[in-house]
Amino acid sequence: MACRFPGLSAGLGIRTSAMLMAFFKLTTDKAVKRLRWVMVGAMLFDKLNTLLGQPSSYWQQPATANEGDAFFHFFLSRGLPVYLLFSLLYIVAIFLLLSVVPRRLGLVVIFAFILGHFLGASTWLAYGWHLGVLGPIIYGIILSVLIVLSAFPDA
Repeated sequence: MACRFPGLSAGLGIRTSAMLMAFFKLTTDKAVKRLRWVMVGAMLFDKLNTLLGQPSSYWQQPATANEGDAFFHFFLSRGLPVYLLFSLLYIVAIFLLLSVVPRRLGLVVIFAFILGHFLGASTWLAYGWHLGVLGPIIYGIILSVLIVLSAFPDA
């Protein structure tokens, strides 16, 4: 069935495409570009601690995985190859998303993931490695320095 107003549907399609292109364009913001890498570092540090903190039984029986977050536990308990593939896809997907969303949304997402993975790594530092509150404090200082140097390189 043909549209009674072909110009209208074509115009809406063009306007919708233009709006999406305006929303999803590669970021040129230097702070976002730099902070994405700090976020990736925080994610990798959390994942490294997660792997190092697994009990010896995990390497023969992945179902014995030690992970407090149910979402990540699902993948970790499926074995190392599944967890590594999931982790790679997870990090790449978030990184690519941050490459196209507007600046303000990008910064919110970056800080949400930095803080979330800071919490994850901090629990390993405090409880898994028995560093108490000192572990997360030192990690927080290091992460803060990286954030400031990345977001404000001239300061």
